[in-house]
Amino acid sequence: MEIGNSLKEAREARKLSLEEVEEGTKIRRKYLQALENEQYDVLPGKVYAKAFLKNYARFLNLNVEEVMETFDYTQVKETPPAQDSINNSRDQPKLNRNQKPRYWLYLATMVLVLGLATTVYYSARGLGLNHPAKEEFRTGEQGQNPSGDQARLPEDQQPTVQMPNNEAGVKISLNVTKNTCWIRVIVDDTPAFQGEVMAGQTQDYAGAEKISFTLGNAGVVQVQLNGQDLGFLGEEGAVINREFTSSPTG
Repeated sequence: MEIGNSLKEAREARKLSLEEVEEGTKIRRKYLQALENEQYDVLPGKVYAKAFLKNYARFLNLNVEEVMETFDYTQVKETPPAQDSINNSRDQPKLNRNQKPRYWLYLATMVLVLGLATTVYYSARGLGLNHPAKEEFRTGEQGQNPSGDQARLPEDQQPTVQMPNNEAGVKISLNVTKNTCWIRVIVDDTPAFQGEVMAGQTQDYAGAEKISFTLGNAGVVQVQLNGQDLGFLGEEGAVINREFTSSPTG
């Protein structure tokens, strides 16, 4: 199955232009064209490429599961082997018959590498999971739920929701209910977290003026704003941006 041709043929069969698909999916035209040409390097990254492809295939009523399996297979197939590995295999001397292999050395090296990888992974995941708020903030009124409109993609202007408050401050809680979700959070113009969050984990943030965040899989993240449950801000696989600000006192 050629993904690009399938997308283009399905779109043309429905007599849709790229502009019409852009309006319906909120995916920029240049990214739609890149998907049809299988030029994945034009897209912001693999996370966005998969999300855009899934939304485009669903919009055209294609078999989403088959499209995504083909995409994953293509990415693995086209990944070239590391040159160093090829050179090492060619240059590696043959083992002398009387020389015993140093299995203990290989085992110790493997344990060390796995330990370092585990430490780095959990350190990256732990960043920002329990981001402490320096002050406790309360809002006087509930904010408007922004889930009615689908968010533009990361390259577009982020929607901003302003909370009418008696005190300045905004707090959000992001609860990943299933699967995983790539999340980026910026508090008062300072990056607070970026990485993949596992199911069952919750992230809480508080800011004096504003909090903006990106969800790479909006349909699995339940959002609370200043104690108000906003639910899920998009479908599974949808990439959204949100920014919430607090009105200054006065």
